[in-house]
Amino acid sequence: MAAAEGAAERALAVGDAAGASLAGVVAAHYRMYSDAHPAVEAVEALARDALPLIEHAEDHAGLVHVWWALGYGGGFRGRYDDSAHAGKQSVRHSRLAGQQHRDLFRLPDALFFGSRPADEALRTLDRLLPDVAHPSSLLWRAVLLAMLDRFDEAQPLAAHAGERLRELTGDAGGEYMLSLIARFAGDIDGAAGALRQYCDMLRERGLRAQLSSYAPMLGRLLCSLGRHMDAVPLAKLSRELADEQDMLTQMLWRQVEALVHAGRGEHAPAEELAREAAAISERTDGLNWQGDALCDLAEVLSAAERTDEAVTSLGSAADRYERKKNLAMAAQVRARIAELRGETLPIREQ
Repeated sequence: MAAAEGAAERALAVGDAAGASLAGVVAAHYRMYSDAHPAVEAVEALARDALPLIEHAEDHAGLVHVWWALGYGGGFRGRYDDSAHAGKQSVRHSRLAGQQHRDLFRLPDALFFGSRPADEALRTLDRLLPDVAHPSSLLWRAVLLAMLDRFDEAQPLAAHAGERLRELTGDAGGEYMLSLIARFAGDIDGAAGALRQYCDMLRERGLRAQLSSYAPMLGRLLCSLGRHMDAVPLAKLSRELADEQDMLTQMLWRQVEALVHAGRGEHAPAEELAREAAAISERTDGLNWQGDALCDLAEVLSAAERTDEAVTSLGSAADRYERKKNLAMAAQVRARIAELRGETLPIREQ
């Protein structure tokens, strides 16, 4: 970040407007990761101003960074499909620049977060993966396979890619994807353990913007395990760090607080928060997040013994997961509906 700021000053001193603009975008982009309240609008404005200058200079390497910054803003506001588009542009310009990047910038996670069905997302990812792919991209591929209920392929791929990533980085950077796969497989304990490692890494690195979202994700898992009191400080931390424009964080801390209130028998505030979270989720194109918020609303309604309404909310959640082709979560939701109705579903083979 300091190097980029210095480069911007030097470029300005010699009249290099494109270089100064690019360096300013890079510095502002990296600053967002540690800021509690990232200046997303300002960074997007810088990137959009830089775009025609860098395009005119035919600086493909520079355009990688401009589109990368734009992808952050899309994801921050819950516009994951915009973030996926920006990721594809970064990949394209990286290859035009002759770079040998093995990762795909923000594209794999945006494909998971956004509205594109998992089977289409998998085909897109497979088309763009280099011959020797970065293990983080392979972990996202495993997540998509798990969503499609292809655990026989997802789990060995995830185990190998996770180990490779730990060897390369020495940290827990892949534990979020491993947590997702465990959750889709119904292993909530395993999902919580992996996600706690990831949150600890974010905390150690001072990555406050990311921690604001991932801490309440862990809180949701703990609530699923009946550990509501352990989830309380995670919701509190998220609420304290949350930026008003960060759709995901604004949803998640409300979801966790709703589940905590429901666990205490405080049904009115629980429902209010859960409905707020579900409404926020509808302002995004994240079908998985919409499904999660509707599932939490259903649990709040079930705790208040409003079973019919809970079943209706779960039916809406299943619709979101099915549109996303998250077959694993759709099956879990259908099983929960059957449970609430007192029905029995056939046991699914893994």
